[in-house]
Amino acid sequence: MTGSSSSQRIEDTLRAAISSGRYAPGTKLPAERELAAELGVSRMTLRQAVETLQFQGVLRRRPGRAGGTFVAGTAPVLELGSLHGLFQQLSRDGAVVESRILLAETSPAPAEVSEALRITPGDPAHRLRRLRFLDGEPLVIEDSWFPAERLPGFAVESLTGSVYARLETFGWEPVRKTEDLIPSVATAEERDLLSVGARHPVLRIIRTACRSDGLPVEFAQDTHRSDALRLRVTTGAS
Repeated sequence: MTGSSSSQRIEDTLRAAISSGRYAPGTKLPAERELAAELGVSRMTLRQAVETLQFQGVLRRRPGRAGGTFVAGTAPVLELGSLHGLFQQLSRDGAVVESRILLAETSPAPAEVSEALRITPGDPAHRLRRLRFLDGEPLVIEDSWFPAERLPGFAVESLTGSVYARLETFGWEPVRKTEDLIPSVATAEERDLLSVGARHPVLRIIRTACRSDGLPVEFAQDTHRSDALRLRVTTGAS
């Protein structure tokens, strides 16, 4: 049996075990060595099958001593058409949304950023890069830029909650946004931060948000785990 057919057999076996209730949502799978021996395959073949099921959203990996490979539950939904951000949407459903600030600084805006924010190239811009967690699991890397001269006193280094709620206090609440969705593969740094494998796909969302007078208030490039979140777009009258 070839490696690819062996991997497919293991995928089918694990799916059947999950469907039958042997492994319920939230259940931690046995250690890799133990599971490979039980299924009669090499650890490499098992790893390939598990990785495929991971980026299909069937399994999830969690880092740390209490981590491992777990059966995924129903992925939460993020409505892209909403002007409420990730924190506001997911936390109102009872989920615990937390942040780790990776970078917070004010620096000259690169060309792409200055064009999106409609500021002069080299003008100062606040940059906030955060790793966002949902119920303790890494979910998305957010990389946002804001026009510094339009937002004096906007302290990005303390922003762990909702950025849009903070912008509202400055009179810069976004009322319109444009988002481009780009399928991609995680870089080495992103794999480490998001706890995903080498073949794991991610979804990049490039966003420009504007206030009521049309002036851009945010330019962002977010990297989402494709297995841990469902993205939804709702159109038409409710």
